[in-house]
Amino acid sequence: MSPAEPGRTDRTPAVVVAEPVGRELVHEAAPSRRKGQQAERHLRLVRQEARRRANHSYLVVLMGIAGVAAVLMALVALHVLIAENQFKLDNLQQQAAAQQATYEKLRLSVAELESPSRIVSVAEGKLGMQQPGSVTYLPATSTPSGGAKTSPAGSPSFGAPGSETTVSPPSGDANWPSIKQFLSGSP
Repeated sequence: MSPAEPGRTDRTPAVVVAEPVGRELVHEAAPSRRKGQQAERHLRLVRQEARRRANHSYLVVLMGIAGVAAVLMALVALHVLIAENQFKLDNLQQQAAAQQATYEKLRLSVAELESPSRIVSVAEGKLGMQQPGSVTYLPATSTPSGGAKTSPAGSPSFGAPGSETTVSPPSGDANWPSIKQFLSGSP
């Protein structure tokens, strides 16, 4: 229908414009126009640029809040991870201290077991061994070929006959430092 059609009255449709006033939205209908009269407008149009800026600033604020929340959650997760690792570290330190104490006890036990007085007492008491009346030390001689001399009977001879040295046996632990160097590879 065109406006020139008969029977049609000039009615302008009611336009509803919403504009924030405080916290409420005010809806008003556009006043009807009369011929030749222009209605006074009480409403104004909100430009799209202003709307975009408002939406943009709202989005920036929302993203900022989300970013702060993400950083805080990451800090909490990091703190939990550090606490868990600290518990593991404390547990490992306790285990290391216990193992160190066990090691020290075992070293003391080995030192007690290898003491000369204990060895002599076990040899004499449990094994029935006795100290010899005399100890004979044979000097070692070497031949130019590096082998041991053999006697005419075929048995090895380590020195000339009569070159044996007789030493009295040690009494207890008194001579241990002088004998120990001959018995083991390390002092």
